[in-house]
Parts: sequence; structure tokens; C-alpha cells
Amino acid sequence: MAEALSQSDIDSLLAMAAEHPAAGAGTVDAAATHAPGSAPLPLSRRSERQRYVRKMDFARPSKFNKDQLRTLQMLHESFCRRASTFLSGSVRSLVEVSVTGAEQIPYGDFVASLPVPTFTSVLEVSPLGTNAMASIDLPLLFAMIDRMLGGPGTNPARVRELTDIEAGLASNLMERLLDELSGAWGELVPIEFRLRGIEMNAQFAQIVPASEPSVLIIMELSIGTATGSLSICLPYRSIESVVGNLAAHRYFATGEHQPSNRAALLASLEKVTMPVRAEIGATNVPVETVLNLRPGDVVPLGRRVEEGVRLVVGSTRAYSALPGRDGGRVAVRIVERLDPDGGVS
Repeated sequence: MAEALSQSDIDSLLAMAAEHPAAGAGTVDAAATHAPGSAPLPLSRRSERQRYVRKMDFARPSKFNKDQLRTLQMLHESFCRRASTFLSGSVRSLVEVSVTGAEQIPYGDFVASLPVPTFTSVLEVSPLGTNAMASIDLPLLFAMIDRMLGGPGTNPARVRELTDIEAGLASNLMERLLDELSGAWGELVPIEFRLRGIEMNAQFAQIVPASEPSVLIIMELSIGTATGSLSICLPYRSIESVVGNLAAHRYFATGEHQPSNRAALLASLEKVTMPVRAEIGATNVPVETVLNLRPGDVVPLGRRVEEGVRLVVGSTRAYSALPGRDGGRVAVRIVERLDPDGGVS
């Protein structure tokens, strides 16, 4: 027969029941039970034995950890800064680009979320030989195209498919954006994104199975009063071979060896072409005099011959020079540099 409980054992069980109400409902905490006659387990030891259950969805396995998602977000924040500079020059207006989020979703969910029609680009990831996807909201794209063509940046009253001319302009714009995207990725992984084709219906661009885990990066663009989103979807199998490099410590370590922003900016500016002209002189005359000018008339320019000419770079008078020739071509010889106020520096 079982050993009879003493009064002290009964008191201990009643005290435990008061501390664990669930025991009265027919459930017993295994961590709280103990052999008759033994002292109850301390609360600290009972709490150490508790187990927590985390839900797992095996239909949607997690392929990207939080560190990789964070690294992808920082990488595309760098792309946003590049894209903002490029787009501001292309549409001749201030463009703000920012990352709103990076998350893992099935590829099919991304395709299903896109309206029809929408500007969808199929991207080739080189040299991996895989594909990715990008999309731009059509109202935003129409606003950018309108500004590129000299308009105020309005879009059609109703959403429609692009014409051949609009599709060409949009493709060129996307190719330039992909150059900036490749530059941002190049800071961490040596891959390039190239435009493989465009679709107005994302259902026709099934680059991977619908269940393929993918990371979706959503960026918000603002051009004047027009706003919209640029989305980039990267299936896991498309970047599987470089996923191991998507770590925050590698991103920051790589950044230490990159040239400073100032040096990179100066290197880019050195490749910019500027119009240069030699200005003999300038004067103001009435319109009537201009209309009455005839061959042989002399117009004083307010400068002495020995003062030479001024070399104008862009719209700035930068150098004083003397006219001459180089072989059979007209040329000038630089004499001295002028300060911004027109004097000699």
C-alpha cells in the first residue's frame, strides 16, 4: 500500500494548489510535483523548467534571418541615396527615395499584390545567371515620364498601358536605376542587375514557383505631389550563392575600405563634360541698333586688344587667354585664372 501522507505533506500540497490554480482544474504542473515527504521545489527551479512553444509554418520556411534582412535594408538605403541623385537630375525636380521595409514573403504573394496593368521589370542577376523582379507604380512612372518630356509631372486620369515611346523611356530609366542598384550591391557582393524584359502583367513573369521564399524590399518615391513605390523582389534561389555574404558585420567591414563620399563624388565630377567658349567681349546696344546693323559696321566691345579674351566654362568666366591658332584651328592660350567676381586670382 502507498505510504500515508503526514499532516505536513497535506499542508504542502494545499499551499502548492493555492499557488497553481490550474491544478484544481485537473492539470498538474510536472515541474511542481515532488515525492511525498520531500520539500517543494523552489519557485526559481520550477520556472527554469517551463517550456515555450513557437509556432512553425512548414509551408513557408524562413530562408532569411533578421541579420540578413537588416543588411539588405541598409544596402538598399545606399541605393536610395544614389537613385535620389540620379532621378533628381533626370526629371529636373527634387526626388526623395526611402526604404519602407524589407520582409520575406512567397513569390506568389508578391505577384498577386501587383495591380494590372503595372510596370514590371524582369531582372537578370549577373554573373549568377538568375532572375529577380522589380515594379514601379504606374501613376508615379507617368509623372516621371511627363517631367522628362518637359511637362509639369501630371499623370493620366485613368491608369493605362504604356505606349511604345513611353515604354522606351521607362526602360531607359529602369536601366539607369539598375546601374545604381548594381553599384550599391557592389559594395558588398560583386553582382550586377540588368534589364531582361518588361511586362504590364506580372502573371506573365513567373521566374520562380509561387511558393519560392523571396525577400521584398519596398521603397517610396516622392516627386513633387506625386508619390508611389518601387518594389524589388529577390527570390531565395536567385541569390542563394551570395546569401552567406549578407551579414551586417561584412557590410560595415567592407565600407571601411571604400573611398570616402567626397573622393567618390570628385571622381564622378571629373568625368562630367562642360561647355567651354572664348568670349572676346560684350556690350549692350538698343534693339534698333541691332536691327540696323549691316556688313562692315563696327561694334565696340569695351575691351582693349591687349586684354585678350575670357575663357568661359559653363556660365562662369574662369580664365584670361590670348587668341591664336593650333595648326589650322582657332585656339586660345591660358594666361591667368579669374576669380568668381571677374578679377585675377
